[in-house]
Amino acid sequence: MFQTPVLLITFNRPNHTRQVFEAIKKQKPTKLFVFQDGAREGNERDIENCKAVRAIFEEPLEWDCDLKTFYSEFNLGCGRGPSTGITWFFENVEQGIIFEDDCLPHPDFFEYCEILLKKYRDNSDISFISGTNFQDGIKRGIGSYYFSLGHHGTWGWATWKRTWQLFDYYLSNMTSNEVDKILRKNFKNYKQFEYFREIYKGVLDNRYNESCWDYQFYMTCWKNNMISVIPNVNLITNIGFDNLGTHTTGDHLFANNHVYNILPIKFVDKIERDENADLYLHKHYVQSSEYGWAGFKRLPHRINKRLKKLVGKKGSWL
Repeated sequence: MFQTPVLLITFNRPNHTRQVFEAIKKQKPTKLFVFQDGAREGNERDIENCKAVRAIFEEPLEWDCDLKTFYSEFNLGCGRGPSTGITWFFENVEQGIIFEDDCLPHPDFFEYCEILLKKYRDNSDISFISGTNFQDGIKRGIGSYYFSLGHHGTWGWATWKRTWQLFDYYLSNMTSNEVDKILRKNFKNYKQFEYFREIYKGVLDNRYNESCWDYQFYMTCWKNNMISVIPNVNLITNIGFDNLGTHTTGDHLFANNHVYNILPIKFVDKIERDENADLYLHKHYVQSSEYGWAGFKRLPHRINKRLKKLVGKKGSWL
């Protein structure tokens, strides 16, 4: 019996949900929470698929499990939906593991999370424990994990109520100047800084708020000078890069990555962010087209973009 509470966030993908749920069932968690966003208004396909998802959790469980469900009557979207589910989760537990319906874990992921949730429970410098690794086999340090800013780390993750209580969905108490200051502090590489500056300009302008929650979560952590735990091997494979995804559509470097054993855990003594690992992730996965030969070919485009920003020019020069 697995003692750490687990949250599964679902919507309208019964096949994906089934795969992730089967992986969770093998661990026999004593506390399982299931959140489902509501069908989009007038979308008959959503209505049928959401019903099929709920049917999965009506099947009898073969172990003693406290199963709680929250099925939203309305569609909250990709931002409000998951964040509402996570808030509900931490209204009931002090710590736990969180999956979305396309995040398929390696069996070791559960014990890895349980061990590190206990180890860093009272350390307010640590924000969350990620299950994803995008370092292509490069080992960072000598332990089973390293420390990072954690961006792109919430596809299968674990955290504490103490962290989630800091979450501000709208970043309502932050100015653009404050956001820039935090980004400059954390991203010494100019391309990284510019990339995230554009992202957070959209968040603050309310262009992304109803379609994302993770960028706001990362900024909340960075604002509070927190770093996250990243495994030195990948423990989560995202099976959702297909025509059913909202943000995860088509083939992508983030999709369907292999997973590996991580047990037993070798602890890390020094808590310090690995900036090189974060930069590697950015160069090879986030903005791979901006580096190397591909990046060189885009140099005129970048120069043009920066000149426009410098003089306040919008649209074509002509």
